[in-house]
Amino acid sequence: MAANKTDPRVIKTRNSLRKALVYLMRREKLEDISVQKITETANITRGTFYLHYKDKHDFIKSAIQEIIDDFFSQVMIDSNWSKEQTVQVFSLRKAFQYIENDADIFDVLLNNEKNNFFYEQLYNRLANEMTHFNEQVNKNQQLEVPLNLQISFVDSAFLGLVSRWLEDGMIYTPRYMTQSVAKMLDQFSGDSISLVNFFNGEKEATLEEI
Repeated sequence: MAANKTDPRVIKTRNSLRKALVYLMRREKLEDISVQKITETANITRGTFYLHYKDKHDFIKSAIQEIIDDFFSQVMIDSNWSKEQTVQVFSLRKAFQYIENDADIFDVLLNNEKNNFFYEQLYNRLANEMTHFNEQVNKNQQLEVPLNLQISFVDSAFLGLVSRWLEDGMIYTPRYMTQSVAKMLDQFSGDSISLVNFFNGEKEATLEEI
């Protein structure tokens, strides 16, 4: 694409296309969604679409990646792990607030049985972030529970909880979800389940601050 990605017109077009994709994914499988359906729903021309993307697969891959990249850019925060080390951790508070603000998008992307591509991409990104966290804080430390099992447990539990929260209509506030998840993670804290610390972005915050 020749246009600058920061051009307001480009941003507007990409946002319209992403909204159209989410709308269509609520109703159809990805393989049944055509470029024509996407452009008609977004109210743009096919020519404009092809100025931005090579084909449907390029668009879907880019759109999903942009959603995930933006999510992690907002929820990953610096934490002073020690006097000598600052690491990136996952802010539960920011995550639940972000998901609530974009509930329509996350609901259809996580809870639509016709499409599981987004879940897999989000799962893999979260797993990669946890792996990086472990490499920084544990280094050569011997883990009581293999890292891949820890990641599978924590990753699946968190995304499953988010999925259910959305499906139930977000009857609990982001603040309450943050507090509740933090309490549950505390029950698993210890050397054998060390990855729970990855989600302790607010461990120093008071309940009022959360």
